[in-house]
Amino acid sequence: MIEKDEASTRELSFILKNTEVLHGDGSDANVLQMAGLLDVDTFITATGDNETNIMSCLLAKHLMNGENNPAGGRQQRKSICLVNKEDYLVLAATMGSDIALNKKILAGNEILKFIRMGQLLSVAHLHGLDAEMVEIVAEPNAPITRKPLSRLDPSYYGKIIIGAIFRDGEWRVAVGDTHIHENERAIVVSQSLFLKDVQQLFFN
Repeated sequence: MIEKDEASTRELSFILKNTEVLHGDGSDANVLQMAGLLDVDTFITATGDNETNIMSCLLAKHLMNGENNPAGGRQQRKSICLVNKEDYLVLAATMGSDIALNKKILAGNEILKFIRMGQLLSVAHLHGLDAEMVEIVAEPNAPITRKPLSRLDPSYYGKIIIGAIFRDGEWRVAVGDTHIHENERAIVVSQSLFLKDVQQLFFN
């Protein structure tokens, strides 16, 4: 771990017994290399400044995968960037960060999972699209279990996309004549505004 503030470095070194905490600027290439950047698989930036996180991530990935790193050609290293401003999520992704995390979205995803813990298995926000991808389980006698996808109420068209179902131990692409049975898992993509329609389809 690299910490720019000297007092925080000392404090963290006492708290994190199994972590090496170094004092330095994580946006400085020399500091990163001295800290052993070229020997790591994943680099994470989590300062309180969006711009610093994005630029440090880009710098680190350039160094990790560059020609000067003997291991760079054998394995593509990953960079993870904390971005508190949602408008910067697409920017971070397009500039080369492998994963851009936003605390508000992560918290919202966790809240959504706990709304119906038994059926809603996971939620992922699709950055830049204002859409969600959910893995969900169909409840017994839910509307989605009563007829094939092609015969669902037309009011759902254009609002949600059912991409796949998990059946007989494997994921299968969902098509018009696919009939989802109770307790089967499905991957659904929906605009955030229409998540309630997903719930109406899969919950009894």
